[in-house]
Amino acid sequence: MADKARVDAAAIDQVQQILGDADVQLDAVSKRLREVSFLQETSQILAATLDRDRVLESLMAQVRDYFEVEAASTALWDEEADELVFRAAVGGAAESLVGFRVPADYGVAGYVLRTGEAVSVSETGVDERWYSGVDERTGFCTRALLAVPIVFEGRTIGVIEALNPPDDVFDDDAQRLLPAAADIAAVAIRNAELYQRALQAEARYENLFNASLDAVVVSDLQGNILDLNRRAAELFGRSRDQLLATSFWGLLGKVGSVADDVLCTLDDGGTYNLESKLQVHDQIRTLEGHFSTISYGTRDAIQWVGHDISERVALEEMREDMTHMIVHDLRNPLGSIISSLQLIRTAVVEHDATLPILQLLGIGLVSGHKMHRLVDSLLDIGRLETGSTDLMKTVANPQALIKEAVDQVQPLVLNKQQTLAVQETSDLPSLEVEYDMILRVLTNLLDNAIKYTPRKGLISVCADLIGQEVQFTVSDTGSGILATDRERIFDRFTRLENAEHTRGTGLGLAFCKLAVEVHGGRIWVESGSEAGASFHFTLPVAGR
Repeated sequence: MADKARVDAAAIDQVQQILGDADVQLDAVSKRLREVSFLQETSQILAATLDRDRVLESLMAQVRDYFEVEAASTALWDEEADELVFRAAVGGAAESLVGFRVPADYGVAGYVLRTGEAVSVSETGVDERWYSGVDERTGFCTRALLAVPIVFEGRTIGVIEALNPPDDVFDDDAQRLLPAAADIAAVAIRNAELYQRALQAEARYENLFNASLDAVVVSDLQGNILDLNRRAAELFGRSRDQLLATSFWGLLGKVGSVADDVLCTLDDGGTYNLESKLQVHDQIRTLEGHFSTISYGTRDAIQWVGHDISERVALEEMREDMTHMIVHDLRNPLGSIISSLQLIRTAVVEHDATLPILQLLGIGLVSGHKMHRLVDSLLDIGRLETGSTDLMKTVANPQALIKEAVDQVQPLVLNKQQTLAVQETSDLPSLEVEYDMILRVLTNLLDNAIKYTPRKGLISVCADLIGQEVQFTVSDTGSGILATDRERIFDRFTRLENAEHTRGTGLGLAFCKLAVEVHGGRIWVESGSEAGASFHFTLPVAGR
């Protein structure tokens, strides 16, 4: 009987052990299910809106309820101001906290932002990272907190804080689960910000579309107007409602073959320029239009950007009239001079004393002065158009010019993490130049070198005495210049087809050439076809 009792007791213990293990496993499964449910509900709530502030408010409510904390908040990093800005809060003093800013390196939140590590503080008063300024502002008393980073694509963009849990202790599950919620929040926050940016971009486009000084019309492939801006309505002399859904081809007076040519060109991926005459009320307007294909909603459409060139056409006609007038004004005095000379010649050859030679000479002289004044007027107009002016020369030191030019472009060099090497040469003779003009030559060349040199590349500048000239050199390690391009790059409005950068007007090097040559120097470039370019220009030393 004793043996049987011992067996029964052992069996009971084993059953109890099994039941205890089952309870533990059941608790673990229940906790896991609760965590999964929390994360799932959090995902659903955050996906329900693209309003960032509502996303954060919903997340904070979830955190407060699940972790049973007294308060929760989210602070996002304002990178430009380098501050943490509290964007959402629930619990004690939430209203006074939203919008509050603290420096990005303050407190536990600042530590989390800098390190990207979660921090659990069970007693704030003894933690050296604790910053009491927020509590002082809000009147809330923070005893314990759990702060986790909001990380998106490897970059910390904010911090979530849960404050004052039961017994002021965050267990391991809380320290594991809150970062998971922060990861979900990071995607939701970024999506909300991207959506806001898209709305802002659309609003900017709409403003630019309507505020554009050019007329813009969007039509379907059949030519029916889908949209237009205010300038287009003004140009065509009708209201927007009157123009919508009407035929744009009919409006331009272009049908049949012209419309077919436009569509064929656009189908081949090209663009089409078309000049049209349009009668608006009592005026004939000349329009220069540029056609291209765009995506409009879910379909392809044709966009027409039009310029009213009526004034330009009138100006061209005026110039032609002026040319004819100038020719006419030159022909008349020239004819008088020729006639006077012919009569004087006749009087001399035939000894004809009846011809008034002195009077004929006076007529010729007056006509010559008239022509001279007319030619001077034309030259003055040309000088005004080309900006010709007398040089205001001063004595300048070549190294001083280089130093000032380098100082002006240094911020650009630092921004691209480039190295700008200045080779100093002592005892260079002085130059007699217009200081600001040559300074602009140097800064233009350095700016080009910076623009076409990759990040962390090398740029150098120096000046050397070559004979009776000082030769400046600006070199870079950027893309090379083809031999066929080395002359034309100094022409106005030239931009190279193989250049990676297409910004600029194409006038910088043209200015350099004109400025150097007007000082009696010359400018040229030496380059390989694939890497590096060196621009040289010379200036005569003072007194030469």
